[in-house]
Formats: sequence, C-alpha cells, structure tokens
Amino acid sequence: MGTQFRRLSSVLGVVAVVLVLCPAVSFAGDPDCSQEKAFTPFETLDGDNPVTMVNGRVVELRASNESKCAWGRISHGTPGEEIWTDRKEPSADGHEGFLGYTRIDSGTAKFTDAFKNDGRLMRACGSSQGRIECTGWF
Repeated sequence: MGTQFRRLSSVLGVVAVVLVLCPAVSFAGDPDCSQEKAFTPFETLDGDNPVTMVNGRVVELRASNESKCAWGRISHGTPGEEIWTDRKEPSADGHEGFLGYTRIDSGTAKFTDAFKNDGRLMRACGSSQGRIECTGWF
C-alpha cells in the first residue's frame, strides 16, 4: 500500500504542478484530428526531429497533412516517462504547453492525442530520468 500511495502522490503532484504552471493544459486532442497518412517532419526550426535523448529515448513529432494535426511520440522508454506537445503562433515568443500530456503506462512507447496546427508551429517534448528534450518547431 505504501508504494502505491507514494506513486499516486507523485503523479498527483506532477499534475498539480503542470496545471498551476500551465493553465492552458489540454489533455484531450482536437475532435477533428486524425492520424491518417502520418509522417515525421524532418525540416524543423530550432532543432531536430526526432530527438534521441542521452539515455536512448526517442522524442518525435508526428503530423498528418490530411487533418492538419500533429502529435508527439516517445519510444524506447519505460513506464512513467512523459510526452506532450507545444503549439505557438509563428511570430509569438510564448506558446501553449503540455498539450496531450501523457505518460508511458506500460510497454516502451506512448503517443499524445493529436492537435490542430492551423498555421501554427508545433513541437513534441519528452521527459525521462529528470531530463526534458524537445524537437524543433514544425
């Protein structure tokens, strides 16, 4: 019981911090999004896509030209590691963060829900072993 309680407390603590620091958090994707004809955009601004972390985790932004949506994926991971997407206007300094925030619950990979680009830039970010890495903006 003690280990489960500590895990639950840890998860709730992370969610509380995310909600306080980033009130525009959206856990559910946009309803008009699909992951049809998905591709990995390689030409990104200010970084690579995908990104291989020091510990071998791969953070990747995926996109669909069919639905004009994008989503994040973390692979080669372990349960508890996190993935989310960020979205911003091309001319903006700030961004909407933690879109589709989720964690690997079992297995080695996890996708976020998909979110509309609509002319905005998106990136995927992952967290593993206390380290955060993000792809370039697409």
